[in-house]
Amino acid sequence: MFRRVTPVGAFLVFLFLAVCACAQNQACGAAEYDCAVFYAQHHDFQNATAFLDKVLAQAPQDLKALNLLGIILTETNQIEKANSSFRQALSLSPEFVPARKNLAINLFNRNQRTEALREFNQVLKFAPQDPVAHVYLAEIAYEQKDLSTALKHYEQGSQRVSLNPAWVLHYAECILSKQNNPAKATAVLDTLPEHSGEERFQAGLLLGRFNAYVESAKLFASARRDYHDPYAAGYDELLMWIKAGNYPRAIETFQDLVRKGYKTAELYNLVSEAYLKTHRVQEAYDAMRTGTQIEPEAEDNYLDLASLCLENEEYSLGTDILNVGLHYVPNSYRLHVQRGVSFVMRGAIEDAEKDFETASSIAPEQSLPYLALSWVWIEAGQTERAVKVLREKSKLPQMDYLVSYAFGVALVRSGVESGSAAGDEAVEAFTTSIGKNANFSHSHAELGKLLFKRGELDRAITELKAAVSLDPNDAAPVYVLAQAYRKKGQQAEATQMLARVSQLHSGEHNQDLKKELIRLVRRDTTSSPALENP
Repeated sequence: MFRRVTPVGAFLVFLFLAVCACAQNQACGAAEYDCAVFYAQHHDFQNATAFLDKVLAQAPQDLKALNLLGIILTETNQIEKANSSFRQALSLSPEFVPARKNLAINLFNRNQRTEALREFNQVLKFAPQDPVAHVYLAEIAYEQKDLSTALKHYEQGSQRVSLNPAWVLHYAECILSKQNNPAKATAVLDTLPEHSGEERFQAGLLLGRFNAYVESAKLFASARRDYHDPYAAGYDELLMWIKAGNYPRAIETFQDLVRKGYKTAELYNLVSEAYLKTHRVQEAYDAMRTGTQIEPEAEDNYLDLASLCLENEEYSLGTDILNVGLHYVPNSYRLHVQRGVSFVMRGAIEDAEKDFETASSIAPEQSLPYLALSWVWIEAGQTERAVKVLREKSKLPQMDYLVSYAFGVALVRSGVESGSAAGDEAVEAFTTSIGKNANFSHSHAELGKLLFKRGELDRAITELKAAVSLDPNDAAPVYVLAQAYRKKGQQAEATQMLARVSQLHSGEHNQDLKKELIRLVRRDTTSSPALENP
């Protein structure tokens, strides 16, 4: 819980700007009210109250005295009596802003939000620019998840936001959510106290959620000294430097954490990406091996680095890593699939086929092994074999949309005629794939091509337009769409599509099954590191 700012803590200065010379000289003086102010400033509430009693005995309608009494009662946790004092002042003068503001704060701190909202709005009626009222109204709107309204109030009360770390975090979140302005949010978060490790950690999490990785890393770094879990702050700092692409800083952070005695498998696994991205392959491999020695049966350690090897075309290294992983976790279908893909990229198709077959026997309910296996068969010209397996698996409800897509591709590769039963089956396969994932452009493109060949121009145009919208850089559906427009007599549209084709550098569409296989394998086998949030 963040510390609440009490009326005295927040506003006593407001009331004491004109303190008498006797208070400044650390002597009480003759005026009872000034002496009450002096003693209140020095937290001698007993003497302060005694002087206020004298003031109010002589002048029971003294607004300043009633307000100061309310502040003292609040500080001594006599909230109901304090509110009575504030209300008494307001009954005498409804426009007396200090008493109304202090009453509203007390109501807010006691979770009486409706009453607090009413009183703060009344404050703004008499003092439209009051920053304190704006901040509290911002907090109420934030709690109600009305971030747009909250942001407007935070802006108008920005000079007071730094009084409370919770307000700082909430204001920054509103800026990120509604203005998408990391620089502005960071400037707000920089007002957090230097040693506020807990709040700075939360600020790092906030910026990380909004992809402001560099700023997030810096806040985690500043939190490490005072945060209750320095390892979590250090891990998140390392992760943010990697996401920011600042691999040298990531490696420095890792080395500092190791020097401090933090030697966990997840740290070594994470820094291996930084080493690999800076072409320090041996150090990446060494880090991975250290991580696996700490947790030899954690398959994610092998999968993550092998995926990086795939991305960086370090296929032999990826295979070596997966060999180690399969030694410790022999029944991991994901490790077998990943190694199969590494074999594919090295041209070892027979070895790849064995791994994919093993994966499918280990996890018959998973679609990925069958997809990978069918790709090997399609590329090897064994389309009938792929068709037979995929026809069976595509009927299973748990199978991925790519299985239906691969089934359609296998049928097309087998040379089906557009009007044949197999052609109808291919149309149905692509339609099923779209039903499972309408955002996969290649299913739309392949269905559009088949429909065009069948002369169903309107349906073909619909699917091809969807493909072009989803993947504007794929020239193939654009070219077929131009042909469809031409056949429909829509020459202007056809000319426009042909002009787009000329701007794209891929003249013919490759059946991107291989690329999608690699993407799907990475999605299925890579465990993206998450921010530590104890």
